[in-house]
Amino acid sequence: MRKGIIILMLAMVPLFIKSQESSVIRLSIDEAQSYAIENNKSLRNVRTDAEISKQQLWQAVSQGLPQVSATLDYTNFFNYEIEFGMGGGGSTPTIDFSVLDAGDLQILSFLQQSMGSGSTTITMKNSSSAKLQLTQLIFSGQYIAGIQMAKIGQILTDQNIEKSEIDIRESVISTYYLSLLTQESLDIIRANIANLGQTLIQTEAMLKAGMIEPTDVDQIKMSITMLENAERSLLRNVELNKNIMRFMLGIDNDTDIQLTNSFEEVISSVDLSNLIFDEFNPAQNISVQMMETQEVMTEKMLDLEKWSYAPTLVGVYNYNQKIITTDFDMNPRNLVSLNMSVPIFSSGMRKSKVEQKKLELYKIQNTKEIVTDQLVMQEKQLKFNLKSAMEQYESQKENVELAKRIFDNTELKFRQGVASSFDLIQANSSLLEAENNYLSACMEMLQAKLQYDKLYSKI
Repeated sequence: MRKGIIILMLAMVPLFIKSQESSVIRLSIDEAQSYAIENNKSLRNVRTDAEISKQQLWQAVSQGLPQVSATLDYTNFFNYEIEFGMGGGGSTPTIDFSVLDAGDLQILSFLQQSMGSGSTTITMKNSSSAKLQLTQLIFSGQYIAGIQMAKIGQILTDQNIEKSEIDIRESVISTYYLSLLTQESLDIIRANIANLGQTLIQTEAMLKAGMIEPTDVDQIKMSITMLENAERSLLRNVELNKNIMRFMLGIDNDTDIQLTNSFEEVISSVDLSNLIFDEFNPAQNISVQMMETQEVMTEKMLDLEKWSYAPTLVGVYNYNQKIITTDFDMNPRNLVSLNMSVPIFSSGMRKSKVEQKKLELYKIQNTKEIVTDQLVMQEKQLKFNLKSAMEQYESQKENVELAKRIFDNTELKFRQGVASSFDLIQANSSLLEAENNYLSACMEMLQAKLQYDKLYSKI
């Protein structure tokens, strides 16, 4: 029994290892974007809207295609009797033959032949029939305009997918940058803690030798404590960034995400050499393209209202198959009809709807011009922001190198007893501030480049 349990446990080990491996996902920036495009739950809804739009298009088209319906009915009259009297005990009705048409005369003649001068009783037998009806829309201007609107609506949903994918890519890249920045800050804090830890050991040795005061040791310990608090805060931010990334990627909360791109790789990949050569064309921006599609959609809605003045023609064919029939059945087996609906007077309602759509079209056109002007101004501002962020990045990079040299020199003087612990702590604080400013400048540059690339549809 024990041997069987051991064998079962050994067999489960590979499965356990596999499950552990499947809970970790390693992604580069490009891989994270592709993964989000495939699995983001919000994008799934947008794609579902596109499928709904396809179904709506077919619904609009099918309204003008042949429509076939069938009915089967059965009627039980319970042997009800109809008595027609032409004489006998009753009085003969007076008939004005001048108001009868040819069909009425034929029916009257048939009844007289059947009943003679007396009376006739007809027993209503049970009846049953099967009917088949074919309806075909022959002409409707609103039907044509409706199909065109449905097609444009499908284009609009496709453009919405594209815009949503761009927004998701931007969010993924921004979160990826923030995660790298937080990890870089955490590494810097840890390096400072380790460095001050070594300094603390040497300071305590100097205290035992009587070379420094106890307050020097206390100041270094206090600085280490503050750095450790900052480390714990950054660790929480790291997990928060991972949760945001999991949400955008559409993965489980138990899955660990490992970023394969380093902060240095991302910074070095920023290329501004072609910045001055880029020519912005607002028509290529997805926001303008969606406004143009909405403009066309509104034009078709205007056409739809104009077509409300036109008539509608529908053809109908009925086939009636008698299964059980009565002696008195006048329903034809085949029937063809044409139905034309002609709008005549609506008290100005149709005209008001046409004028409303004209105003809505003007509003869309004006909004498109506003969006275009805003994008042109935004493009100029983003170029300015990107250049400023690059200059700030270069400046803060030099400041970090300068602050590092000052700290190293102060630390050497402190160990030689020339500088005080206050000078050392001050130099370390200046170094930390310079490194934080550098990371902020890096993030500002990356975000400016990201917004610029999004405007040019480069992400």
